[in-house]
Amino acid sequence: MKKNALVVFLVLMGITFSFAGSAKAEKLTPKGDMLQEIIDLVVENNPTLQSQKSLLDQIQALPDPGKGFDFQLNVRGGVTAYADENNQEIWFGPTGGVVLEMPLFSSSIRRESIMSRLTYAKELEKARQDYLALKNSIVSELLTKLEKLFQLSNDKKKLEKLKSFLSSNIESLRHQVKTGVIKAVDLWELTERIMDTETEIYHRSSELEILKEEIAINLGGKKSEQLRQMLEQLSLKYGEEKRLESQ
Repeated sequence: MKKNALVVFLVLMGITFSFAGSAKAEKLTPKGDMLQEIIDLVVENNPTLQSQKSLLDQIQALPDPGKGFDFQLNVRGGVTAYADENNQEIWFGPTGGVVLEMPLFSSSIRRESIMSRLTYAKELEKARQDYLALKNSIVSELLTKLEKLFQLSNDKKKLEKLKSFLSSNIESLRHQVKTGVIKAVDLWELTERIMDTETEIYHRSSELEILKEEIAINLGGKKSEQLRQMLEQLSLKYGEEKRLESQ
């Protein structure tokens, strides 16, 4: 009788440990617009990404070298003779003028214009591709960290459920120890397991807080505090969705 009770208890413990330790966190995306709002905030405020976007905007603001008129403005000056017919006098004085020249055709100028346009287009496209690549990289980094955030949250929930299950058996085991059904060492082992689970829960909570702070500081720029608050809201929303799914 004593052995049967102990075996049943150990089987229940083993099932619970297996569920809590080996199951992987599901890759869940919280419903609603909160996730997209976080992505938008990071894209709009990440310092590295904004620096690259500023470079792209500067290049786009430059005038296209192939547009406008091809002309040259020359200023000419010198000395010329002036005559006064009434007084029959001649004197010398400075002269000057501005000449606007617009060549009808010049192969060298046309070649330079084409090369300038190609260089401009190449630099613009490179800046655009660099910006898009950096944007995709930062968004990918954000989503990877959010996935880790959800996994840590999921692990913490499982550990809390395990602790609740183990704690619910404490009184039953105490009674069985008093009546001699099981030995006191079994009660001690369960108590030790509960303490270990509490330690694991604390570690998961610390990892969650550190990860949230890391995401906010590294990706949020000047709005890191706002991003931190949004991550808290996202964690609560994710936890609520998991609770509803389990009902």
